[in-house]
Amino acid sequence: MKINIYQIAPERDNNGVIYVDSQYLRRHQGNTAIDSSIYDKIYGCEIDCKSLEDIFAKFNISIPSDYRGRSISISDVIEVVEDSEVKKGFYYCNSFGFKKINFDSSKTQDRTNFDGLTVLHIQPMRPPRIVTIPNELKAMQNLVDGYIEEYYPFDDNAVIICNEEGKLNGLSLNRAIYSARDNNGEKQIKEIIAGSFFICAAPVDSENYQSLSEEQLEKYSEMFKTPERFYRQGNDIKVYPIEIKPKDIER
Repeated sequence: MKINIYQIAPERDNNGVIYVDSQYLRRHQGNTAIDSSIYDKIYGCEIDCKSLEDIFAKFNISIPSDYRGRSISISDVIEVVEDSEVKKGFYYCNSFGFKKINFDSSKTQDRTNFDGLTVLHIQPMRPPRIVTIPNELKAMQNLVDGYIEEYYPFDDNAVIICNEEGKLNGLSLNRAIYSARDNNGEKQIKEIIAGSFFICAAPVDSENYQSLSEEQLEKYSEMFKTPERFYRQGNDIKVYPIEIKPKDIER
């Protein structure tokens, strides 16, 4: 199947329709039309998938190494350019399934070769994914769903950027940060990050965040590859690793 993927650019999303199901668009913008001009084309490829649901699973679990967009979610648009089974056209990702839509790709901005800030984005109950975003505050806030806060738990120049009000607002617990192991060989929890976060580089001699190196992307992808669930046992907090399957992914 030959496809293109389009995603809303937060900086052009004046009506706040990113991650909005198509049935609720009127509530946000006064009509149900899809505004092609707020979308970026972020990827195009030939992929071994047999359905739109296969594509959704592919770009949430076994994401291609050269893909730099967000995990496919609500409000994203998939263009089927060529396939023997799925009809050509544009499909809007809804909470459940896809809706065939009218979409003018000529009004989108092409960011397939976009050179921005390459980071590792880590969401609750999802595997890590490499994304490239504009090196701008709004784009960073969009990744963490709110105001950003820095956290430096690592021994290199990498930094965690998370939601500064994540725990206060009751966001889902995401991943634990560990310190030394105890006498029983178990990892000790130093911190638990609530809500989505991302990891980028923050060299001490630079005023701006920078992209992670290939070595760092590999290192932290491995470190945070397994989603975690947390529960209390007596006075302790325990961690239960979760194996994610396509049916478990929330849109």
